[in-house]
Amino acid sequence: MSAVILDGNELASALRAELAKQAKQVAQARGRPAQLVLAQAGENPTASYYATQVMRSCERIGVACSVRRFPADTSETALRAAIAALSARADVDGVTLLLPLPRHIRQRVVMEALSPEKDVDGLGPRNAGRLMLGFPGFVPSTADAALELLRHAGITLQGKNAIVLGRSNVGGKPAALLFLRENATVTLCHSRTRNLAEITRQGEIIFASMGRPRIITGAMLQPGAVVLDAGMTSVAGRILGDVDEASAREVAGYLTPTPGGLGPLTNLMLIRHTLVGPS
Repeated sequence: MSAVILDGNELASALRAELAKQAKQVAQARGRPAQLVLAQAGENPTASYYATQVMRSCERIGVACSVRRFPADTSETALRAAIAALSARADVDGVTLLLPLPRHIRQRVVMEALSPEKDVDGLGPRNAGRLMLGFPGFVPSTADAALELLRHAGITLQGKNAIVLGRSNVGGKPAALLFLRENATVTLCHSRTRNLAEITRQGEIIFASMGRPRIITGAMLQPGAVVLDAGMTSVAGRILGDVDEASAREVAGYLTPTPGGLGPLTNLMLIRHTLVGPS
């Protein structure tokens, strides 16, 4: 068996054209382009790579995008104040706080200062609460991208055993909730889960977001499984996913590559949220 590669770039091309039309409509209606601001504290290479990808996508689509960079030793109070100021600006339509943050800064404290209407990546407590309750709101872009790619490939979640690896507020938790909303039976695993391979081999759908390069091998997969690799770790200048692609290709039915799988769609989901609003 050789897995079908779920190439996010193919779907991204169609979405990019659609978003460019929406960007023109928004600019005409508001008298200015939609504007997205990325806030980054410190110089984490994975966050920097993501910021570069988002800015390139925005430029191609017609959305104004900038990065507000803060030193790694920025205080929690100062970063919170900066986010509050961005949130209050009438010319800013969306604000995203890039993760990870320096250890002395609590994500919750900073995100509480951002209006939920401008929290386009769904990282704040109010949008997270809406997701948990099944109410309309912004959803973290990585989880949203996974659903978009599955729909495009004609892969349904209803009734499937979905194994979600990772419990971050950006990846695993929102993915688990979205998959539940689509009527999958969801098992959420994390770094302390015992007998991980026994659990993953039961999964018809695997969503990997642990941030541990190549931790998921082909031996840990059920034959024919759909494997969505949301991991993204910078190692010696390379971006690696959580899945060992070489061995997974021989077992999985479908597989997203890294880079080029969920990444291009994640950027576009963030831009779509900025243009269209919550779902």
